[in-house]
Amino acid sequence: MTLSDPARLAGVRLAATVVLLRDRPAGDPQVFMLRRSARSPFMPDTLVFPGGAVDPGDGPEGSDAAFDAAARRECREEAGVVLDVHELHWFDTWLTPALEPRRYFARFYLARLAEGEAEDAAADGHETHEGRWATPGEILAAWAREEVDLPPPTLCTVMRLADERRAGLLGLPAAAVQEPILPKGLLQPDAAGEAQLVVVLPHDPAYAELPGDGVPAPARAADLPHRLVRAGRIWRPC
Repeated sequence: MTLSDPARLAGVRLAATVVLLRDRPAGDPQVFMLRRSARSPFMPDTLVFPGGAVDPGDGPEGSDAAFDAAARRECREEAGVVLDVHELHWFDTWLTPALEPRRYFARFYLARLAEGEAEDAAADGHETHEGRWATPGEILAAWAREEVDLPPPTLCTVMRLADERRAGLLGLPAAAVQEPILPKGLLQPDAAGEAQLVVVLPHDPAYAELPGDGVPAPARAADLPHRLVRAGRIWRPC
């Protein structure tokens, strides 16, 4: 089953996400992230990269131009960052599991910024709040302390950015990222017998046997956790 053509995905919205990666004179590069509103119907109160749905005015549906335009527009609207002169590198694609009422086929882009650039980046104060520049390591440290919640695709991306070996995957050509990473979801009891939500990625041995839409595991997913569980206030690899 191939899902690389988003036009075939009935009921799924197209979306674009942008990782703003800014160089520093010393130390690791920084990324810009936003906290979504607690009242948002999708991923409330989570820390995310700028991004959102592709609009009809962005270009022909499903086209590279439309995704690119959406990525630039969302960066401008959500973070106040204009990317007109910056190249966007498409490095990953994710599709929301079938069990979710809101499903998105999202391309992830990387924009490399120079030292000191976009210093005035900020949240829009409506959909997002608390815009911040931080290193991937700092973001993961805050996540480990349960100060921030990172949705599974965001968590996987920050983990890659914080790991030199994984960060190399950000240089993959577009042909290697067309097929989306499509997790499946399941409910299983925790130690107290309470149901907890688990996200299962395509390279997990049990993935094919689980209900829901599925795809073969893309090679780029091999270094990611097999599963993520909703534990307390955050998602954790398991």
